[in-house]
This record gives sequence, structure tokens and C-alpha cells, in this order.
Amino acid sequence: MFRKKEEKQPGKRMGAQMGRSAREQKRKTGGLRFGLRAQMLCGLLGIFAFSVAILSWISGRQLTANREAQIARELSVIRENTEIHVRQLLILNEANNDEESFQSLAEDMVQELGNTGMDSLAVCSRDGELLAGRLERPGGNQPAEAAVWPQDGDLREAVAGNAAFTLLYEGDTLTVLFSMPVSVEGKTIGIIRGGIDYSALWQQGRQMEGTILRATVLVFTAAFILIALFLSRILKPVGRLAKVSRQMTLDLQREEIHTELLADLADSGRRDEIGELSRDYSAMLSQTGRYISRVQEDRNRIRTLLESRQEFYNNVTHELKTPLTTIQGYAQLIEADRGADRELLEKGIGHILHESTRLHHMVVELLEMADRDALYEPQPVRMDRLIRSVAEAMEIKANRYGCSLRLYLAENLTVPGVEERLRQIFINLIDNAVKYGESKEVIRIVGRRRPEGALFYVENRPAQRLAGEELDAIFEPFYRADKNYSREQGSSGLGLSICRKITGEQGGRIWAENTEDGRVRFYVFFPWKEEKNEE
Repeated sequence: MFRKKEEKQPGKRMGAQMGRSAREQKRKTGGLRFGLRAQMLCGLLGIFAFSVAILSWISGRQLTANREAQIARELSVIRENTEIHVRQLLILNEANNDEESFQSLAEDMVQELGNTGMDSLAVCSRDGELLAGRLERPGGNQPAEAAVWPQDGDLREAVAGNAAFTLLYEGDTLTVLFSMPVSVEGKTIGIIRGGIDYSALWQQGRQMEGTILRATVLVFTAAFILIALFLSRILKPVGRLAKVSRQMTLDLQREEIHTELLADLADSGRRDEIGELSRDYSAMLSQTGRYISRVQEDRNRIRTLLESRQEFYNNVTHELKTPLTTIQGYAQLIEADRGADRELLEKGIGHILHESTRLHHMVVELLEMADRDALYEPQPVRMDRLIRSVAEAMEIKANRYGCSLRLYLAENLTVPGVEERLRQIFINLIDNAVKYGESKEVIRIVGRRRPEGALFYVENRPAQRLAGEELDAIFEPFYRADKNYSREQGSSGLGLSICRKITGEQGGRIWAENTEDGRVRFYVFFPWKEEKNEE
């Protein structure tokens, strides 16, 4: 029986090492974080790829084993025929059945055995020495001057008394070198070596292996698609449940619940464990939402009470501060002047009497009634007169800081509202323009009619330009952009918030905008409630 000696192809070991290095590098770099569906699909894809590789390897090994078994069977037949031809040749030449007769007939044996289907043939002594013929390497025409090649293990086996063959793979060619000892009457008298080209069989096996691989890939691909669709249908509710959970987490952080998401989650249409989980989860979130709503209502009620109390206190202190400031300012001027300027004296006394009367009126009202909004009914108010009165009262403070007031008011500009509340708006706006504006700047106070209502604005150049987001924040209670830019210390930052509250009470709105030349305007708008005022 022939023994197989297979020559390894160069580069296989290096390729395997490179493959292992790539896998180790991939393991070191780690992987991305996938969802459940992606993990299962990737795992399924990995299992299928591994299965395809295993099946391809098994089929390749089986085809190789079948090919080698077929070669071994054919070589056994060739060996039997070759021994018959050698015996017949010895008999025809009346030679003895010994080694000397075999060596003397070596050339005749090469010619006689050349028609047995072998591509190349060599006759050797029992020690492996070449006697006649030659062997060629597959794919080339290099003659073998010596019978023993470094890779010819089959010849060494033949010298030891065993028939063997060697498979030589080079590219798309397969050459089988076989060596068989020639024995007559139980005695080895020589060795016959031959080479047969099995490239066609090798290529046929590779084609068969490729066909099996393609069929396997096709079958596994179809199976992967079907299983992926099935898994997608199974895991789709889980993905939706995870999405709703993420949204609900964000909603709970914002203290709100979207009931449409809960309805969609509860109406999953499934009658399995996932459907039951979705419905139970929806019911749990609905109950949580109801508890949160109750807590929010209680919290808002408490917050409203606290804010109302604090806002009432802040408004009272701020409204009391303004007339006191005016009274104090005129009193200081009169004291410094010591009555030398009669006009200043009369004007100051008039303002002091007016502000003290207003202050007394406010205190009395605060003591008598707790709800300020119910004290007055809206009446038509001449805004041009009201703003001129406020500007005249605030002019002393503006002059003290090097500022001047300029009025641009339409005549007979009437707005329905509560006069004292409207006055408070422009007192605060002009006061802020003086405190936070640059020195030696003109503060413009403008009042105009518009088709939809009356528009007013107070414009100055601030010491610090306000950013876009600060233009909204300055109306919040206690907010100030930078205390260092205020000309006065101790300001509570409630003036603009009070202005916004009063404006809302009168049915209007207030906002601030930056101009292109670096100034800032505080707008106050009151819509016409009935008929538009005529000039």
C-alpha cells in the first residue's frame, strides 16, 4: 500500500500568523455598544459565518481525502501492472530474477513502461541510485540528475521496502510522485519511480469545493434573512418599550407625562409576555403620572402662595422707596440752597407735598385693603402728561449723574388703565436708564400711536451691553447683569419685574431690544381696548 508524503505550500504559516495577529488586534480595540436587536443579529451572523467556515473546511477535507483515496487506488493498479511488465520483460530476455539483471534491463524497462500512463519515469537501484529515465518537477523541465531529491520522502520509503507517493501542489497543478520497490520471489531487485499529472482532478475538486461553498453561503444567507425578520418582529416591541422608557425618563425629569405614548404602548396588539409587559408598564407609568400631577398641583399652589406674598412685599417696598427718594432729593437740595433760589424752593416743596401725599395715600390703601388689583377700575389716562410728570420728577436724579432726558410724545395719547400703576412703570424704566446708563448721555423717552395700540420706549446707552439672552432675563425678579455697572448700591433688582407685572395687569406687554448703534430700548405696548384714540 502506498504511504502519502504531502509537501506544504510556502506562505500558509505566515498567513495564519497574520490572521491571528489581526484577530488579537481586533480584540484589543474592543467593540461598539449595540442594542439587543443588533447584538442578536451580529451574534447570529457570527454563528452562521463560523458554521459556513466549518462546513467549508469539512467539505474541503472530505474532498481531499476522497481525491487521495482515488489516487491511491489508481497507483495500486499501476503498481500491479508495472510488476507484471517487469516480470514479463525479465522472462522475455531470459534474465535472472536478481538485481544485476534488473540493472542491465533498466533502459528497456523505461521504454516498455513509458506507455502505462505515467508522464515521467525513472528506474533506480534498490539503494535509490538512478539507472535510467528521468523525473521532472511539475511545471518545469529541469532534469533530475540525482534520484534522491530533498522532498522525495516516497523514495526513502521505497528504499525501506514500502511503496509510497508524494503530492506536489504548485499553483493550479498537482503532480503525484510515487516510488515502488520491485520484488521477485520475495526479494527486492530495484525501484520504479514515476510522476503523474493530476491537475485536472485537483481543479475539479476545487470547483466542487467552490460550488459547495456557494451553495452553503446561499442557504445560510436565506436562513439568516428569515431568522433576522423573525427576530425583528419578536424584538420590535422590546425596542419600542425601550424607546418609550427613555422618553418617559426625560419626561419624568421635566415632570410631565405624554399620555399618547402610554396609549400606544398599551395598545401593542400582542397577546404574549411582551404584550403583557407593555400593558403593565403603561399602567404603571399612568399611575406615576397621576401622582406627579397631584404633587405638581400641590407644589404650584404652595409656590404661588409664597411668590404672591414675596411679590406683594417687594412691590410695596419698591413703591414706598420711589417717593421717599424724590422727597429726600428735594429736601437735600433745599437744605443746600437754604432758600436762596425761590423757584427751586417752590418747586421742591410742591414735589415734596405731592410725593408725601401719594406716599400717605399708598400706606393708607395698604392698611385698608390687601388686594391691590381690586382698588381701582381702569380709567382713561393721558400718557403724555403722566410721562412728562415722571420725567420732571426724575430729572434731578438724571442731572446728578450727568444725564439728560428728552421727550418725544404724541399729544393726547390716552390709554385705559390705573394711573398710579402706569406711573410706576415709567418711574422704574427711567430710574434704571439713569442708574445703568453711561454718563453725559441723552435718555430718550418716546410715545407713539400705532394702528393696534400705543407704543412707548425708553432708550439709553448702557455702560455694559446686554447679550440677547440677558434681554429676557433682566425681567426676572432680582436679576441684574452686573452689579459693578450700577451707579447705586442696594438695588434689589425688582424694578423691571414689577414693570412686567403691572404691564400685564393693564393688558399690555414689555420687552427690551438692542439697537444697531449700541443703545438699548425698553418697549411698553398697550393695545386699544375699544376705539382707537384720535388726535
